Amino acid sequence: MTLFLFAFAVIVLAAFAQAVSGFGFSLVAVPLLAMGVGPQPAVVAATMVSLCMNGVTAYAHRRHIDLSTSRRLLLSVLLGMPLGLAALRLLPSSALVATIALVTLGCTVVVWRGWQISPGGWTVRGAGLLSGLLTTATATNGPPLVAALQAMRLEPRSFRATLALLFVTVSPIAVVGFALTGLLTPRAMLVAAIGLPAAALGGWLGNRLFAGFDAGAFRKVVLGALVVSSVAALANAATGLS
Repeated sequence: MTLFLFAFAVIVLAAFAQAVSGFGFSLVAVPLLAMGVGPQPAVVAATMVSLCMNGVTAYAHRRHIDLSTSRRLLLSVLLGMPLGLAALRLLPSSALVATIALVTLGCTVVVWRGWQISPGGWTVRGAGLLSGLLTTATATNGPPLVAALQAMRLEPRSFRATLALLFVTVSPIAVVGFALTGLLTPRAMLVAAIGLPAAALGGWLGNRLFAGFDAGAFRKVVLGALVVSSVAALANAATGLS
């Protein structure tokens, strides 16, 4: 019982972060859940809950979705997913964790420096490829897309809606992959079931806070979330490499 209460609290926190910044659910939820329920159930459960959350967000803010940017990024994300599956099979877990840390730090630098990325440029396609790779390798596919969309200066609602559409499009593919490889276990499904009401609570709290943000404040929240994600990823990498 204590374990599942812990999972409920973790998912409330992760959903709150996602609702405010538009990303970060898996980066917050997976490392913490992995300490309690194990890494594989954590990744599977977080992916399933995130799919539901992003589906609601994408539908609610569908008028703000940047379809042109979504199409360009989505193709690159889909192309990167097979690379992630190969990495998951061939690379040791410590190397995957270190990759998360390096990617998150790189994205933090991009947002901090305010670098501009052309919507049709190779930089955006590269971010999509990297996100696709991370989707199937580590379930933490947000940072490359966050850096790309934030650097393109999308306004907050467009940023959040476009990001949610991308997540909700690729997550079912990941879930199918989990099912085909035997990772969709009863434990993972139970954590996901517990996570749905927890995500609803965290999302409600985050949306109330988000409603009062302007573009400048939103950028600061995204930057702060990236810094926190970087620290969490580095801590995970250090643990995995030690």
